[in-house]
Amino acid sequence: MSFSANGPRVFPVPADWSDAITETLSWATNYMQASASGVSQHCSYRSDPRRSFEFSVKCEGQQRRVVDMLLAGHGGRWLVPIWPDAQLIPARLPVGSVEIACRTNGFDFFVGGQALLWGAVNRWEVVTVTSVEAEGLSLAAATAGTWPTGTVLFPLRRAQLQDSAEESLWHDNAGIRSLTFDVLDVCQWPSLVDLPLYLGTPVLNRWADWTDQPKASYARLREVLDNDSAAPLTVPLADFAFRSQSTQWKLFGREEHSWLRSLAYTLCGRSTPIWLPSYTSDLRITADLAVGAIEIPIEWAGYALFGAQAPGRRDLRIELLDGTAIHRRITGSVASNDVEVITLDAPLDISVSASRVRAVQIMSLATLASDQVEIRHATDADGVATCTLGFASVVPHV
Repeated sequence: MSFSANGPRVFPVPADWSDAITETLSWATNYMQASASGVSQHCSYRSDPRRSFEFSVKCEGQQRRVVDMLLAGHGGRWLVPIWPDAQLIPARLPVGSVEIACRTNGFDFFVGGQALLWGAVNRWEVVTVTSVEAEGLSLAAATAGTWPTGTVLFPLRRAQLQDSAEESLWHDNAGIRSLTFDVLDVCQWPSLVDLPLYLGTPVLNRWADWTDQPKASYARLREVLDNDSAAPLTVPLADFAFRSQSTQWKLFGREEHSWLRSLAYTLCGRSTPIWLPSYTSDLRITADLAVGAIEIPIEWAGYALFGAQAPGRRDLRIELLDGTAIHRRITGSVASNDVEVITLDAPLDISVSASRVRAVQIMSLATLASDQVEIRHATDADGVATCTLGFASVVPHV
């Protein structure tokens, strides 16, 4: 099967993987902040994000001519393969098949959706999915062709091509074109359900990647009065240090890809707060702690003087080398010479050896800093992708 006058309009020319494919998930949040207190309200306008794919096609010969004909001859909606979800079918698929044996966990297949069996730009077949099981797909109709082992299988999404599909020609028979498709389907994905809870709110419990240097900063709400003559007058408004923090995520394999996507759906743009660790060693425990300990000696860091149990600086994640994590709130702190003692809101459930502590991190309640999440796919989702998430702290409600 290939193109026909009344057939589906598939974009069959493969993306070029020498450049990353950028997938963008876009939510919409109505964000309002009280200037006097810094308290914010977050109202989501989209339960599921808008989704787009930006990629390049490097074409020579027949493929270049096909792309040019497609773009000149059709300006409507396309069926676009989800390139990061490519897989090879493990067995020959004879004509008349109503099932396809394939992997489905972590792939963008859905009931009522479509999939593409791809052999070449002019040899492919679109099938409609009626059931998605762990072992494969059930189809609404039998396949019209025979497909050999190793045929590429893609999920399909309806999408609109943006107009900026400019071609850069290398010579009369080859060039490169950058394309952006806006997906028109509702793209649902499960949220994370296994995050630990602290004070009723999920905690981000994975370490981010340190390949690129993460960044963090503090900002305060101020009103600046300046008449352009004397020194400007700065009036502090909310007594709260708003922490901004970037986290980089390098994803290896489909399980990590799926986890990151589920995290994005959990956060739903800027609308949903999460307890965010600092990913730094903010405090250092100086002595072993017994079961039931409620006071913890720490190396002097100025916490009693400057932290002082302030909102955004009083919630701890004590993580051990074996992965165990303890979440507690600081209710008191005193300093004595080179040591400080912090008091927790609840005793420890386990003993803690100071030498087995990986990090004591201060957690802040935060949302994403933007409604957009960009995932850069260096390969398909069985390989590598990267994503940078920026977070902005909010005044905690607890």
